Amino acid sequence: MSPKLHRLVLRICFVLLFLLIGNLIRTVWQQRASINLAIAKGQQIYMMMDSQPVGLSEAELNNLDTTVSDLIFVDALPLSLAEARPWQELGCGVNNCAHLTYFDRVNGRTVNQIMSLTDDSILAEWQDDLSRPGGSRFVAEDAIQIAAGDPEVTAVLGDIGAGDPAMIPMSAWLADDACREDWCVDLTFHSPNGDGRIYHVFVNMSQQTVARTFYTRGRPDLDVAAPVSQRAAFTDGCHEQDGWNVCWEMTAHDGVLFRDATYNDTPIFSNIKIPQIEAWYPSWPGGYRDEIGFSATVPPFGDTIVNELDDGFEVRQLFTEFTRWPNCICCYRYEEIIRFFADGSFEPRFISYGPGCDDLSIYRPFWRIDLDLDGPEDDQVWLWQDTEWTEMETETELFPFVDNLGPDGFKLATGSGDLLYRWALLPTDPLGLDEARVFVLQENELEGEQPLSPGPGDTFQPPRQWLNDEPVFGEDIVLWYVPLLKTRKTEPLWCMPDPEPGINQCEAILRAQITDELPQPTAEELAEMQATATPAATEPAATPAPTPTPRPVQGNTVEEVLLNAGCGACHAIGPIGEGHKVGPNLSLIGYEATGRIPGMTAEEYLRQSIVEPNYALAPTCPNGPCMPNIMPQDYGQRLTAEQIDSIVAYLLALDGTTIVENPTVIGEGDTAVFPKGGSAAKTSNNIVAGIDTSSASIQLIMIGVVLLLTLFLLWKRPYEEE
Repeated sequence: MSPKLHRLVLRICFVLLFLLIGNLIRTVWQQRASINLAIAKGQQIYMMMDSQPVGLSEAELNNLDTTVSDLIFVDALPLSLAEARPWQELGCGVNNCAHLTYFDRVNGRTVNQIMSLTDDSILAEWQDDLSRPGGSRFVAEDAIQIAAGDPEVTAVLGDIGAGDPAMIPMSAWLADDACREDWCVDLTFHSPNGDGRIYHVFVNMSQQTVARTFYTRGRPDLDVAAPVSQRAAFTDGCHEQDGWNVCWEMTAHDGVLFRDATYNDTPIFSNIKIPQIEAWYPSWPGGYRDEIGFSATVPPFGDTIVNELDDGFEVRQLFTEFTRWPNCICCYRYEEIIRFFADGSFEPRFISYGPGCDDLSIYRPFWRIDLDLDGPEDDQVWLWQDTEWTEMETETELFPFVDNLGPDGFKLATGSGDLLYRWALLPTDPLGLDEARVFVLQENELEGEQPLSPGPGDTFQPPRQWLNDEPVFGEDIVLWYVPLLKTRKTEPLWCMPDPEPGINQCEAILRAQITDELPQPTAEELAEMQATATPAATEPAATPAPTPTPRPVQGNTVEEVLLNAGCGACHAIGPIGEGHKVGPNLSLIGYEATGRIPGMTAEEYLRQSIVEPNYALAPTCPNGPCMPNIMPQDYGQRLTAEQIDSIVAYLLALDGTTIVENPTVIGEGDTAVFPKGGSAAKTSNNIVAGIDTSSASIQLIMIGVVLLLTLFLLWKRPYEEE
């Protein structure tokens, strides 16, 4: 190469190197700006509603030393009066101490601290190996940073800052993934292609990776007006009526904490609260660990209301996530209620106005009831067993709670001295699927009286981890009550509220009935009970066993029957339903069922799979191996013989020999059924096969190549004669 040409090439390399470095700086700045925009959007959701001045001020937050080694800072929240009681002797009262939460990513546990806001001293610290923190505006930053570096996410959203967030970061889990045990956060975005669905990005905060991305379906707006009151508010207070005297206060993430309840000047309970609400979706499979409170995933919505009843009063608080409810997707709306009656009875109630992010779901509110019957000591517990009330000696988990009841319909009794209560879950489910778990535990330090982070999904922890055979009869006891509220659609029937005609909410009612004695049954009552007794469940199931006469599935055509039975929410079935969810695609099941089980015809196989879903699980499901108890177990009772015959015939015809041209989507109108999304719902011009060609990593490679070429040319610089 001549010296002149060599100098020209070298100059071009220098210019190119300068341009590449400049473009790299610009790209990094744009990506950082996009991430900052996404973080701002995520945090803005926390501030969407005008709320009371709650939480720590920015000045107080800035004064906190949150740079604890190897710990991720989650949140810092003030303690209410009742929450501060365990540290009252250390000077904690209303709002002068804070609860700090960290996540120890190395050891996989939550670290809690109680800090004095007067001198920033740490008054107490404890670790919880099982709990997983809820979402917060501080968590949003780390989660979005991780999501922004994932090619699957950028293939759908492009710049993550362009995404339209649907919810705040939600503490969530997946049953078939490391997110079952790890701390994971779900970021949700409205589908960028405008089809109304929600795009989920599961971020594993423990491993700092994206665990899974998927869509859930959208829904058309209901023709109903939004509620008038659209503000995050609440009213702490006390009320005295009909012999009752009770106070309440809003907590950061344990709902309304009812405290110091007395009846005729006799203590009844020291506090009642809801530390978490677990939402389970079989189509993921997984769900959320919701929390309610002034700094929770579902904040208070409107004032705390005291209503007069014919024979008492009620205190109720509504919680909702979005101001567009009910016309929003992936929004949650709950109501926490306690009714107090003039005879001394009371009823903790919970309403879920679903159906949240997907159609089939189970909501599980975790009530913690700290009884102080006539004082904290000497609480007595009895359990109905077979033919009589017997003393409960040690800590116990009761499931099922609606079967094998006494002649008066109660299963559990608690008392102290002359004060006696019987407990029962009142039936409200129109399909007869009422069920709950009840835990009877001894009251111990740091077993739930403190601000409580939620536990790992689908494990009933807390409180299950505190079952250790401690005595309960004659001790200070705590009840944990976890009802299972199931959503469904039949006729249609949703777990949703009025005023939409034909719509009913899911409600769970625990009745604490005051009584003078525990009546033992007569011989005639015992004989009748034994004749109608049903065997107790031996294994917990995702779908509780129905009553002998569950509500039938309605429909005039086989397509309507399939949709009303909920089949389309989990399966693609030819032109109806959705694929890539929990159940396998059934669009060719008429062909695939042949010979799946030796000696069984396709017709026999399909019929058996409907009436006994666990008989033979399909080889694979979209999210991994097919799991038992996901498909409802009661179709043999809810479907008529004619309906089953028509479904089997319909499925047998799906053998690949019939081509459906421009199929009509069944269910349009009442329920929008959108096609399941694949990978790239939206791509930018710089996305090729899910990789951002203008990314910093590719530009660094180009800079390295040009730099090496430049150094080589400098080394090979020819000798120039003067």
